[in-house]
Amino acid sequence: LAQVGRRRRTANRSTGTSRPKPCHMADDGQGTAGAFPSQYDESGMTSFDRVEAELRGEQLKLICDLSTGSRVEVVCNVGHDVAYAKGQVSRQTEIEYGRLQFFLDDKLMFDPLSFNDFPAIMASPTKEVLVRVEVAPPIPE
Repeated sequence: LAQVGRRRRTANRSTGTSRPKPCHMADDGQGTAGAFPSQYDESGMTSFDRVEAELRGEQLKLICDLSTGSRVEVVCNVGHDVAYAKGQVSRQTEIEYGRLQFFLDDKLMFDPLSFNDFPAIMASPTKEVLVRVEVAPPIPE
């Protein structure tokens, strides 16, 4: 068996096939070589980027009037949910998330709903929407 292995190595050395020859990419005529087509389109987006942008939807600007008297703006997309915007308001104001309730046209906006679930938002041509935010009093410790 050792003799056979030695013969193979010797045979490979003599034929020069012990090392693979380098593979050259085909030139596309523009000086760039590539084995696969580019994953980016003319705008620089991949197919995954386009799908993600489609799911996010149009940009939305929420003007949040808080019951504390302050106003906060949240820029997101109609594909985001109410919970996302509440989280943004909570971060900006340092008010606990659980104390915030969003209202659109005096109707409670539930956390799991996306903004595209609200016909008034989808009908808005500017996608600037006024939202009333009720801030519950802090829970005593």
